[in-house]
Amino acid sequence: MTSAATCAPFEEEPPERDTYILDHGFRFNPATWRRRLPDPMDLPAWFEDLPRVGRWPRVTRADLLQAGAAAHTGRAATDILVGAYAWGSGLSSGRSAARMGRIFDLNDECVEQHLGETLRVLRSNGPVAAYAALGHGGDYRLERLGPSFFTKLLYFLGWDSAAEEHRPLIMDQYVVIGMNDCRGTSWLPRGPWTADQYGEYLAWAQEIACGWGDGTETDVVERSIWEHGKRLSQGE
Repeated sequence: MTSAATCAPFEEEPPERDTYILDHGFRFNPATWRRRLPDPMDLPAWFEDLPRVGRWPRVTRADLLQAGAAAHTGRAATDILVGAYAWGSGLSSGRSAARMGRIFDLNDECVEQHLGETLRVLRSNGPVAAYAALGHGGDYRLERLGPSFFTKLLYFLGWDSAAEEHRPLIMDQYVVIGMNDCRGTSWLPRGPWTADQYGEYLAWAQEIACGWGDGTETDVVERSIWEHGKRLSQGE
């Protein structure tokens, strides 16, 4: 396994979490997302408090982490899912909004129930159990909701409240590409990834964070390895 000191993303001092993580945000068009929600559901009420940058509101990780920490119901968890899609897609979101809409279309009005149960699992049994619950064959799996977005949901809902040792993190193809390079593994960039692999990733991120810099959080590792994986995928 490659150590933090010998893997490119971790050769410099870790970035400041306040700017690198908490202020990591994107502008979005609320109307794009509102059109894809089932009646009578509307956008999360806290969207109204988001600051505008030019014409559009901007949502950050800090906004979603704060809202996620306060979520205690399936409806609140559903709001975080919508927010995660808006954050993860930004203004170039027409296709992503349509994909989000399909989740509501295909799951027989059980989105809120399943996300509420997943939230309970996350906070009582931890992120790996919650990943298994939403993953392929899981009790609360939702059609068309894959790990690239449901791990965003777990991260925002459980950063400060998940059970077990390791905090939830986002996992997508660029994270996996970057991890493969640093760890010498050959996980499939587009999955499928098992709950055990997710747990292995969380443990690895914790190991890197502990060795990279005093007080470094694992979501700093996550974004750094994501950027590394994206550069590799673009041949840089």
